[in-house]
Amino acid sequence: MRLTAQADDITDMCRRLKDEYHPLLHGKRFITDAMLSELLGVCRRTIQDYRDRGLIPYYRLDGKILYAEEDIEDFLQSNYRPKFG
Repeated sequence: MRLTAQADDITDMCRRLKDEYHPLLHGKRFITDAMLSELLGVCRRTIQDYRDRGLIPYYRLDGKILYAEEDIEDFLQSNYRPKFG
């Protein structure tokens, strides 16, 4: 039983790695609109609002929206507010 459970855990980890792996293109990694929404914990409409207001740079390829991970990091850093204390 224990060996079977470990094999299942390894299979699950491999599946997650496959799903989350995004190859680099010219040193950049891209994520989709749905992925960004999930990562930030906001709805896709909010992400669209950020795009419309020019807050997040994006690429549009045949109607598909992509975001460079480094642009998202810059967006988050520019909106960081340290705690008071």
